Amino acid sequence: MKKLNKFIILALPILFLGCQKTEKSNTLELTLLNDTIVSFPKGSNKDSINIIKYSLKNNSNQIYFINNLTEQQSLSKTGIYKNGTNLFVYNTKNVQSNYEVKRHIEENAEDCVHFMMEDFTINGSRLGYRHNLKYFGLNKRNNMFFIHPNETVFFEYSLNLNKPIDYDGVRSGFVNLNANEKYYCKLAIASDSSNYKYVLTRDILETIKQNNAKVYNGVIESKNKVPIKVLD
Repeated sequence: MKKLNKFIILALPILFLGCQKTEKSNTLELTLLNDTIVSFPKGSNKDSINIIKYSLKNNSNQIYFINNLTEQQSLSKTGIYKNGTNLFVYNTKNVQSNYEVKRHIEENAEDCVHFMMEDFTINGSRLGYRHNLKYFGLNKRNNMFFIHPNETVFFEYSLNLNKPIDYDGVRSGFVNLNANEKYYCKLAIASDSSNYKYVLTRDILETIKQNNAKVYNGVIESKNKVPIKVLD
């Protein structure tokens, strides 16, 4: 009887720690809102534009700040990166796709500014906005933002999966999908608290301090998955 009591006492902390871990993973809930995402297959000269829609909900009583300026190697995962998010693509066997990398490099400052202006204009056009230049040129909401208790924040951005065109030159990944296979995708946001006092601006740091906010640390991955339709 004494041995049984000892076993119960030792097992309780393990069960308690397990509950803590589950609760922590549900603190911020990321949801991919698209029903389907489309892409042309490998070898196609066509490209397809998706409007990626997602939301982030704060299920805690804590104000969080999302800092996408990641310096921890464990948070820097390779995917289809754009606007502070990573899209990960898997086949039906749950094997993640390999991602190609291509970056746009401008030779001088004038070309760089011209490229950025065109990028903002095209981005707004894809999303269906008319007066977009100031917003897309100055706003970094998708990369760094506060989220309050019980708040749900919504986002959207344009993305083509199978190849970066000129205006996607700042994107670091794309995929080659086979026409006869099925795929699905998940979304992820990374936030780094390891070195934020040295990378964030004074005004953001003061806002974090005065509001008792906490910089979230980790990768927030969507619990839902969305099918990818490979077009003919």
